[in-house]
Amino acid sequence: MNGVFAFLLVQASLVFVQADFKAECDLVPADFVFLLDSSGSETTKGFKTQLAFISNFTSNFEVGADKAQFAAVTFSTGVHKNFYLNEHATQASVLDAINKIQYSDGETYTDLGLNFVRNNVLQANHGARPNVAKYVIVLTDGRSNDNSKTVQAAMALHNVPNVTVIAIGIGHAIDVNELHIIATDRNHSFVVNNFDLLHTLEVELVDKTCTLCGDYPADIAFLIDSSGSESGAQFDNERNFVSMVTNEFAINPNDTMVAVSQFATTSRTDILFNQYPDKDSLLNAIARIQWMNGESNTHTGLNELAHHVFQVKSHNIHHGHHGHQAVTYGPRSESAKIAIVLTDGRSLEPDQTIRAAHQLHNMGVEVFVIGMGHSVDFRELQQIATDRDHVYRISSTNDLAAIHTNIVDAICKLKVPPPTTTPMPTTTTTLPTTTVKQEIWVTLMRNENEIIQRLRYAKHSSPTRYVKYNACGQKPADIVFLLDASESEQAEGFGKEIQFVYNFARKFHIGPQNVQFSSVTFSSNVRNDFFLNTYSNRHDVLNAIQKISYMQGGTNTSFGLKFVRDNSFKPQNGARTNATKIVIVITDGQSADSAATKHEAQLLHHQGVLVYAVGVGSDVDSSELKAISSNGTPILVTDFSLLHDIQASLETAACHGGT
Repeated sequence: MNGVFAFLLVQASLVFVQADFKAECDLVPADFVFLLDSSGSETTKGFKTQLAFISNFTSNFEVGADKAQFAAVTFSTGVHKNFYLNEHATQASVLDAINKIQYSDGETYTDLGLNFVRNNVLQANHGARPNVAKYVIVLTDGRSNDNSKTVQAAMALHNVPNVTVIAIGIGHAIDVNELHIIATDRNHSFVVNNFDLLHTLEVELVDKTCTLCGDYPADIAFLIDSSGSESGAQFDNERNFVSMVTNEFAINPNDTMVAVSQFATTSRTDILFNQYPDKDSLLNAIARIQWMNGESNTHTGLNELAHHVFQVKSHNIHHGHHGHQAVTYGPRSESAKIAIVLTDGRSLEPDQTIRAAHQLHNMGVEVFVIGMGHSVDFRELQQIATDRDHVYRISSTNDLAAIHTNIVDAICKLKVPPPTTTPMPTTTTTLPTTTVKQEIWVTLMRNENEIIQRLRYAKHSSPTRYVKYNACGQKPADIVFLLDASESEQAEGFGKEIQFVYNFARKFHIGPQNVQFSSVTFSSNVRNDFFLNTYSNRHDVLNAIQKISYMQGGTNTSFGLKFVRDNSFKPQNGARTNATKIVIVITDGQSADSAATKHEAQLLHHQGVLVYAVGVGSDVDSSELKAISSNGTPILVTDFSLLHDIQASLETAACHGGT
């Protein structure tokens, strides 16, 4: 059977659904080069362990010309190119190529490998992309034959723009100082005692190389539909959406700037680029935007963006007692220029609308369009947007919150510098010549049967791709993860636990008015990683999750439950009276005191907290997990590598837990 089984929580029961696991790092593009030691000291077994490691690493990334690309080179007495960056356009193809890499035996001429990567692999004709992050991952189990040449080759590689070198030393024969020199810095140098421990580095290596959002400046202009059909709650939803997306970015003159315009019968700009240079003042200004009312003259709004917002102009701004002052506002010369258009109907002047949209396209503005409701003209949406991948459709403005993370992720892909060189020369490698661009739809799956049908349909459909729906929207929820960090977890298992928590939190709009997260770890003792109000946005929460460390020790689950009950849901620690309170317990074994654990779980239930229990492996106590779980139905997976199978179902359960 293709795919993996995912649990789908439907009320109090579990339903099995077939679904594919998607690579989790799929945002900012990067070029990866594996430089593998194939010398005699590696042995065939050790070399195969290296291949398994880089295969597992690669599985975390989406592969493609605008996503991650991979290359592999082996070295021993000589150098062998296994495949260049532009030879494989899919993850499956890369993994197949890795599996075919042969062990060669010989000496350890690391310098030859480093020089080959610099002079050949990282060249444009072999797929290296300008202004894209490049990671060279060197794996070796010994000292190089010529240290001085290796040092020279490493220094030359460090001078290549956008290159980060990660050096992994395996075993006791390595030269640690040489390893530090090969790596970009000591934070990118790793040592494991033997090949069997390579897998313990996977999560950390993914964290170091998976860039969720580019750091190139972006000028983002929102164009809001302010026509007669968008009054009251509909307009509030549009305005809240603008705030939600804005809140995900760093607002300052060196990062992201935001402008907001509206259209109805006429158009109006409420906020210009750099008018509010910090997030607090910008969000306050967005909250003050008022509905205009009128007809749907979409073209007037698009012209407003082209002729005013994306132009550097002097504007007369009222400054209180100082009267009106002329101030220059507009986009920056070195920035990604992005427009997000919201509309709920057909434009009154379709020809003028298309002309205005094309003008924005010709100015280099990436135009996204969100069609809200059933009155939109889909062909018109496609012509307004830069391409079909920039088109989103939802059933109503109530669902804007659900897609805000999709919009943020799309913007993040654009927060990279534009190419500064001519297109790559054609190589002998055969790549697909056409790519079917898929229209992005957001399907609102509120009914469990529809979810099952959509998941099955999504595996076979072609032009339509169903984007993950964040069912929580703006419903407040306080979610605490209680994580087993005991000895039986081992570093690898705990790393997968953290990766699961990280991927889970990524899907939500995080903030004081929406979903808040906290994390507590337990073993022999309890450690609070962060409270619900420690971090107020997704970026900071994800960074904090990545920093959670393994503890080791016993399995005092009762201690963790008691800590959560006594501390995590206190108002001073961020708990809100209007929020659904949820605890997700992940453990791989029986607690040290089962009676105390069941008692603490019952006390937590009596506080109105919804508790979900996730048991990993064969050593869990099912009766204990049933007692921990609020509905008496724990979620079980056979090992940590399958945690991702239950992610979607647990998100659904958490979102709908209080409804």
